[in-house]
Amino acid sequence: MIPSRRIGLAVISAVVTAKTEASAFAFTALPHPTTFLSMPFRVAKTSYDEDGNPSNDSTQSYFDKEKIHPDSNRRNIIHKSLAAGGALLATPTSPASAKNSKSRTDEYEVRKSEAEWSESLSSQQYFILRQGGTEPPYSSILEAEERPGVYACAGCGTPLFDAKEKFHSGTGWPSFASPVMGTSNPSVPNVEMEDVSNIQYQLAGAEVRCRTCGGHLGDVFADGFLFVGTPAFVTGKRYCIDGGALVFVPSDQNATGREVEILRGDLPPRSGGSGRVFPG
Repeated sequence: MIPSRRIGLAVISAVVTAKTEASAFAFTALPHPTTFLSMPFRVAKTSYDEDGNPSNDSTQSYFDKEKIHPDSNRRNIIHKSLAAGGALLATPTSPASAKNSKSRTDEYEVRKSEAEWSESLSSQQYFILRQGGTEPPYSSILEAEERPGVYACAGCGTPLFDAKEKFHSGTGWPSFASPVMGTSNPSVPNVEMEDVSNIQYQLAGAEVRCRTCGGHLGDVFADGFLFVGTPAFVTGKRYCIDGGALVFVPSDQNATGREVEILRGDLPPRSGGSGRVFPG
């Protein structure tokens, strides 16, 4: 499944905003990353049938049929599209070398073995966060979510995006204008951006990861100016995030005396159901 609309946006952005100078966006270590959920949370592996009723099958059966291979992620698809149609501007990075070479484990505060990650995450969460996979567009329950709240990393619970920065980009993936900043260092966001040249960033975007655990989240693109009337028009950026990499904690709930609702983004959009899990 090729997200053609995404390719079109990237090409338009490249024509209008690509610059000739190259600059680096360096990874910056966060000394004490903020963990959004102080308690570990258990994930109920619940999915829903076509009528919106709870199913006994786990989310794995649904997403195994719909996964996009890690090597066919958004930026690789864009690179190949540009190469096939003739590059509008020369870039110093080829499609093969566009993959982030930094380990998803080294230098991150939360570290687990692959076996531990596989055990603690659902099949879809592991595919995205640990293998760098991309979910199909419009496959996450969070794409249409509009309530106020916070979107946190499904791997470690770090708050990543405020719902105030979310907007509907029409691409099929949850989109945000800017990430949450760290509490211990307000100048450093909880979302880490791949170190790429400015030309590559303008043409094909850059990978973004959770700064606490290194989990792959999606990509950030420089085409925010296209989305007039949204927060992205102000920041100039569009964080295109896989819903399966996130959990959503609504703010319109009173946690006193009852469990806090957490909406899992690795569940498909279904009427009559939700992907609720609870701390504990």
